[in-house]
Amino acid sequence: MTQPRLRSRHRGVAALTVVMVLFFVMALVAAYTNRNLVFEQRISANSYRATRALEAADAGVEWTLAMLNGGRTTANCAVPDAAGAGGLTDFRSRYLVPSTNETNGEGAFELPWGQVPANRVYPACIIVDGRPRCICPALGEAPAAINAPADGIGSAFRITFRYFHVSAVRGGTVQFVSRGCANPGDAESGCYAQNDALPSVDGTTAVIATVGLVRALPVAPKAAITAGTTITADAPAQLRVSNGDFASGLTLHAGGAITAPGSQLTGPPGSGADGRVDGDGTLAALSAEGVEPWFRALFVMDTASYRRQPAVVSLDCAAGCTSADIANALLLNPRNPIWATGNVDLNDAGVLGTAADPMMLIVMGTLTVSGNANVTGFVHANQISWSAPAATWNGALVAATAFNATGVATVNYDKAALDTIRLRYGSFVRVPGGWNLF
Repeated sequence: MTQPRLRSRHRGVAALTVVMVLFFVMALVAAYTNRNLVFEQRISANSYRATRALEAADAGVEWTLAMLNGGRTTANCAVPDAAGAGGLTDFRSRYLVPSTNETNGEGAFELPWGQVPANRVYPACIIVDGRPRCICPALGEAPAAINAPADGIGSAFRITFRYFHVSAVRGGTVQFVSRGCANPGDAESGCYAQNDALPSVDGTTAVIATVGLVRALPVAPKAAITAGTTITADAPAQLRVSNGDFASGLTLHAGGAITAPGSQLTGPPGSGADGRVDGDGTLAALSAEGVEPWFRALFVMDTASYRRQPAVVSLDCAAGCTSADIANALLLNPRNPIWATGNVDLNDAGVLGTAADPMMLIVMGTLTVSGNANVTGFVHANQISWSAPAATWNGALVAATAFNATGVATVNYDKAALDTIRLRYGSFVRVPGGWNLF
């Protein structure tokens, strides 16, 4: 009986050895499989961070476009109320200034810090729970607090405006880099930091965007007062109009008759002409076709498309707007076209527009000048009625139909103000093919 028991014990040890070997093989297989799983998890995490950074960078591009087309803004990139807007500038003025030469085309922009990278400032935002926390520092100013989350959760982007070194580029073209980060980071090593160091964050992606200005006034009028039909003053010497610009030289330009006895019309010095042109068949034909053909001829765009532009500030003037309504719109949006749907009465003696920030007003109705306003800028209206006894307009007025004066209309053609509007006002939009990874 002893020999069978010994063989039974040997078989038990062999079975245990086989089981242990199988367990060891299974452990190796599990470890190998788990290695692939960990590798896939790392790939997924990296892909998530990269996608999050790319989406943040794209959000930065869209945010920058919206800010470029907006009005005055606070140090935290918020829209101020009217009471606190006076000392603030708009986003566009903080990061873009008119070029001192036309190397990059007429109306080109430069950067306020010039070619000194150390002076650069960077607008930036942190996105937490779908809400942005932003800073819009201006040159020479300490950035506002961005209130980064203590837990580091969220995404972020930072914008770098740069010179567009391309020959024969269209004036008004701008490039900027939007750097997106999968998480905000912290302080001087964060995505929003005001320095050139690489951020200490989980993932970053930078995209470069080229945007261009769709000009609000493609071509400035050639006359101080332009009317599609008639220009009329009901008493002598009620029109006092001057145009000292040799390139245009027109004071009154009408599609129909000009009835202004005793008017004081002054053309360019030494020209010996009053710059008066009436009976222009082209103006008359456009005016007769209606508002849309007339508007397209002047603005190269139909009224609906023009109004939808992101930089256009729309006012509902169905019940009529006054000088106060226009002044409030200009206060918050100093360099944006103002679109008034309805009639507007400039009934106050205040100042509207300046040489630096002239007013651009489009009235889809009748513009009445009843107060002794001092206006600098451009206006287009379906009809213009001037009853103020001592109002002054520096710039140009355009009426799709008639211009009528029952008061003394003093109008001076201001080429500098019109050029500011023509070259600087409008909406920034993406240039086709102007997006790329940086």
